[in-house]
Amino acid sequence: MKHVIKVLGIVMLLAACSTTKVLSDIDKGADFDGYKTYAWSDVEEPLNDDYPQYDNSLNRKRWKNAIDAAMQNEGYTLVEENADLQVDYHIQFEHNAVVDHEYHNNPRDYYESMKPTSVYQYDEGIMTIHLIDLERNQVVWQAVLTKVLDISQLDKADSNIRKVVNKAFEKFHSQIAE
Repeated sequence: MKHVIKVLGIVMLLAACSTTKVLSDIDKGADFDGYKTYAWSDVEEPLNDDYPQYDNSLNRKRWKNAIDAAMQNEGYTLVEENADLQVDYHIQFEHNAVVDHEYHNNPRDYYESMKPTSVYQYDEGIMTIHLIDLERNQVVWQAVLTKVLDISQLDKADSNIRKVVNKAFEKFHSQIAE
């Protein structure tokens, strides 16, 4: 029973962590008032064949649309040439595990059988968004978004992507206001 409670605790901990975590960093020396336009990077990473349910052309279009909307909400204009900023993003996935070791804990009976070890495996998605000053060729803002992937949320992908991008750009907005 103790083993079941520990495994359940690990699962609940990971479920609680399944909200998207957003971290961001800004170049405080960048002149964000001077930036008016942006363009997308020409470089696009290939789709990850190991996670086609998450990394596919439909979701890539959703990411770009959400970032476009957030950039335009911040007052930036999308242009084809002579942009002030370049936007790019990177998607990666990690397969992780949490191991619960139950070690021998009876000093009087060394031969007491070891309790079974449980392993909870999960996949995590990581999205990194960069804003690059094209004149200086330097990243001036970045956001890293991480989430434990949940296939049961697949039908909510569009709204979840918009929410997390908005959350990242809320941080951007507060950082440039400082």
